[in-house]
Amino acid sequence: MKYTLEGSNARVIAKAVQSLSKVGKEMFIEIDPQGLQMRAINATQSAVGSIFFKRSMFEVFDTPSSSGFYCKISMKGCLAVFRNMTEVEYCELNIQDDQTNLQVNLRCKLETTKEATISIIDDQNINTNIDTDQMPNVIRGDYKLFMDISNNFNATEEELTLEANSGNLVAKNYIEGARVNDKFMRTQLKLKPNEFDQYKVTKETVITFCIKEFRAFLLFAECLNASLNLEFDDAGRPFLLKVKKHGEIECLLIMSTLSPDDVSFSDDYCQRELSAQEDVQSTTMAETAASSKRKNSNPGPSAASKRKTKDSEPTAVQRKRRFLEESQQLESSLETHLFQFRDSEAQQASVQQPRNLAEVDTVVLIEDEADEEAMMLAAADAALEASIAPVTVPPSTEVCFYNSEDTPTPAMPSDEDETIPPSPERPTKM
Repeated sequence: MKYTLEGSNARVIAKAVQSLSKVGKEMFIEIDPQGLQMRAINATQSAVGSIFFKRSMFEVFDTPSSSGFYCKISMKGCLAVFRNMTEVEYCELNIQDDQTNLQVNLRCKLETTKEATISIIDDQNINTNIDTDQMPNVIRGDYKLFMDISNNFNATEEELTLEANSGNLVAKNYIEGARVNDKFMRTQLKLKPNEFDQYKVTKETVITFCIKEFRAFLLFAECLNASLNLEFDDAGRPFLLKVKKHGEIECLLIMSTLSPDDVSFSDDYCQRELSAQEDVQSTTMAETAASSKRKNSNPGPSAASKRKTKDSEPTAVQRKRRFLEESQQLESSLETHLFQFRDSEAQQASVQQPRNLAEVDTVVLIEDEADEEAMMLAAADAALEASIAPVTVPPSTEVCFYNSEDTPTPAMPSDEDETIPPSPERPTKM
């Protein structure tokens, strides 16, 4: 079996593979005389995506007319083959006779050819028994409008909730009544019916579905430059996303939605909280009155009986009682002032008064200071005398050299008459 496409159609096939790779990790291929269909299902089996290419997209479509062919291959291998398709001019798909491998030949520019072989895992196919033609609510619009709606939510969002009625369409990232983190940012968009190409809502509906698969097919619609159709019914029924392009490419995404029991519990939840709080308050008041009577008449119960009473109570009641005790403690702490002030007459001095010295203490203090000052002056005088004392210099010895042949040895000068000896005469040479 042989199938060939030109470069532009091959790039559309590559975009389809990339979109389906965000849905599931395995691809199911089905080939019949009408065309080629690719499917993928997510791990939780809550979303199924399929893209159908009619026979007119292929230049050569050689398939047995009697029966179709279907198989399952790895999505990772398909992504590796259809990754860089910018320079591809011709694509050829061949299924070997033993139906064990899928061979892909890509002819690129500059006479470059790429060949890849993808092994067939199993001859398995998936089908859905859902009527996709009769849905009471239909909304159709350009892909740019739905792209703007998707861009207003964070990339880490997992679910999207739509509230549809005859007046407007509300898209938000939270469910009424559900507890979320304090740092969670709630986003809500409200759109009028005139912003869509077709807005037909006969039943007011609130549905919640996964946004990951929705964005995957939204990117493929952007590649085709086509409009999107949203078809849905009550909560708990399937949600359909359809994309069609010139009657040659048909895309269908089927997603499950949350049931009403999981979504619309806000009013019931609030009423339940109020009733539980009233029950806890009445129970606490009754126990307080009983304990006061017991203290006046009989001694209090033992620790074992208290522990037994606490263990026999439900966990929810214990949690509510703990919450009320903490709130009462907080209110009592708020009533007390942070800084407490007293009257000036009754207030004690925070700093003690200075003690007046007696005359005896003053005299003793003065004498001690005088003695200390005298000692310091004496030490300073001793240091000054030591610095002024003359410095003794050791006597120096003078050494002179004379010529013993010409002149007699001069006498050493005395201390009284000090003279400078004459210099020796040098003989003149003729």
